[in-house]
Amino acid sequence: MKSRYLLPVSLLLAAISSTSFAATLSVGDQRGNARAILEAAGELNSLPYTLDWHEFANAAPLLEAMRAGSIDAGSVGDAPLTFAVAAGLDAKGILATQYAGNAIIVKKGSAITTPQQLAGKRIATVKGSSGHNLALQVLERAGVAVKAVNFVFTTPAEATLVLDQGGVDAVSTWEPYVSFATQQSGAQIIADGKDYPALNYLVASNSAIAARRSELSDFSQRLTRARAWGAQHPQEYAASIAKLLRIPQEVALQKVKREINTVVSDKAQVLAIQQNTADFYAKNGLIPKPLKAESFIDLSLSAGK
Repeated sequence: MKSRYLLPVSLLLAAISSTSFAATLSVGDQRGNARAILEAAGELNSLPYTLDWHEFANAAPLLEAMRAGSIDAGSVGDAPLTFAVAAGLDAKGILATQYAGNAIIVKKGSAITTPQQLAGKRIATVKGSSGHNLALQVLERAGVAVKAVNFVFTTPAEATLVLDQGGVDAVSTWEPYVSFATQQSGAQIIADGKDYPALNYLVASNSAIAARRSELSDFSQRLTRARAWGAQHPQEYAASIAKLLRIPQEVALQKVKREINTVVSDKAQVLAIQQNTADFYAKNGLIPKPLKAESFIDLSLSAGK
């Protein structure tokens, strides 16, 4: 009698193990970032785990959700990661990409044409963000004291809106906000992120790295392949972004062309850029004490280790 039930039970257990107990990876994303390129490149097909996506307006709430344990991983810039780690976030950057999509923009027809003319002006950005970091670097290179400008801290969407309304003189932000403002409102770029080395990361909490290492490794490798695909297929990538964000194709295409998003696998290069960012934040009083980049960067997962 026992043998009559052996096969059905084994099949039932197999079904349960392959569905009910499949791992779930909760991933935070910003507008038009990882999800768009993964979908366009077909890298979300045949996943051996479930992806639970959460969209955030910028890095700060994404990293706060990670701190609260609501998400396992997410895509953010080097500056907000530095800010969050200094504030106590237990996480690591596990995949690094070059990023050139930041910029300082001014309203169409503005008399401001150079960074030196920002002295005495109002600059809108998100505190602790990549935009904030860019603004500080631009001011330093231009010889303008930080105290000589008035920072207005707000959200990226509000920043460009206030610029259009004349409430601020400049906005330091990132994509797709830069391309949307230049394409739709005629905003002008006075400082381009391509001249200021920056990184974006896939970041994972330390608890997620311990509990879901294989899933995070697989996801980071899929994102690596997707980034390479995007560099070779800008039109298709832009079409995916336009659909996901409901923005014009020309805005999406300019975003793709400006960002670059090339994966940086050289650990020494990544650590050097990240250390510069951390040191710069410490020097400007944005974090309470210096940080060591190697304490929150671990590229072994993206290398499949």
